[in-house]
Amino acid sequence: MNRVQLRNNKGNLIGWIETVHGGRKQIRDSRGTLLGWYDADSDKTTCAKTGRWIGMGEQLTALL
Repeated sequence: MNRVQLRNNKGNLIGWIETVHGGRKQIRDSRGTLLGWYDADSDKTTCAKTGRWIGMGEQLTALL
């Protein structure tokens, strides 16, 4: 599992993006709550809270 930390301009951790099985990427906030995921096969980003697509392509940081 590959993890990329996301930090604000003060250096505080605001979340991370991790690559899980099959190349799927997930974004989590600083508390570890799943915010959404990106599926490379369908090229769609989905919001975990609503289950709806938020757009085509990898738009995970829009969920922070």
